[in-house]
Amino acid sequence: MAFFGYHGISPMLSQAWNAMFSPFTGEAGAIALDELQRRHELPDSRYLELQGMRVHYRDVNNTGNPGAPVVIMLHGIFASLHTWNDWTDILSQHFRVISIDNPNFGLTGPHPQGIRKHLYSDFLNEFTDALNIQQAHMVGNSLGGWMSWEFAARFPHKVQKIILLDSAGFFFMPPMVLLSMGLPFGGWLAARTPLPRKALYAIVRTTYGRKERLQKPVMDRYYDLLMRPGNRMAAAAVLRFVRNRGGFDTRPLQQVKQPVLIMWGKNDGWIPVAHVEKFRQALPQAESVIYDDCGHMPMEEIPQRSAVDALRFLQQ
Repeated sequence: MAFFGYHGISPMLSQAWNAMFSPFTGEAGAIALDELQRRHELPDSRYLELQGMRVHYRDVNNTGNPGAPVVIMLHGIFASLHTWNDWTDILSQHFRVISIDNPNFGLTGPHPQGIRKHLYSDFLNEFTDALNIQQAHMVGNSLGGWMSWEFAARFPHKVQKIILLDSAGFFFMPPMVLLSMGLPFGGWLAARTPLPRKALYAIVRTTYGRKERLQKPVMDRYYDLLMRPGNRMAAAAVLRFVRNRGGFDTRPLQQVKQPVLIMWGKNDGWIPVAHVEKFRQALPQAESVIYDDCGHMPMEEIPQRSAVDALRFLQQ
């Protein structure tokens, strides 16, 4: 069979060529934003134009009191505001609860500046100003924990109490997928190499202490939002920022004087439970609770139990 004719490469060879090299000319498997919005927007989803982004967030207040105290919840890497859905249902009976798709993740997507020093705490300062929030309780998981305590250190007048769930901060050896994405060109390769759903499912399962608690729709959501155009490159940029600095700058923890509750899953396979003591030493005012049968995300894996502890702390 002839491969070449009068017009160059034959259709058969052209199709083979495209199949082989398309991952390196665009974002492999990317899902259009409008399709992701159709799948994952919530009935009360809101958007805010801020810092060159259309920030996706929820603002839920079921207290009947427009002046109810505010709780702002920040997710970890590769996640989205959906990780707080159960907590939102519970805490919004007592507080005005705001959850955010953090810049570089979720439906919000990449920040125009990528990542820089104080990007997230500056963003939170402008976000709270835009919503006319004078003070709030901050709640953060993993990377969102780092955002929370840095914001509290830099803008203490805006933060009342802090809840840190398996928070980033002190040095740890991250899972291999995080290490590889943080390498030079790691984001470029991640965006241009097809990612099978089953491979992403396997990564998400490592965040749970008991794998049977993790439902397929949740894994599908993680996969979908990672496939938002730009999100793989953006997440890799965040990882590279942390790697290039040898971890997180924990010096601002010395400035955190607000009451703190540390929550941790004993079976956290990402950030070791030994970090509870590190945070307690840095934050002597903190109290802590450790969940024996839980992994990296107590608010998602054991929402009812962890929300009860959160409410107790916030209301005391």
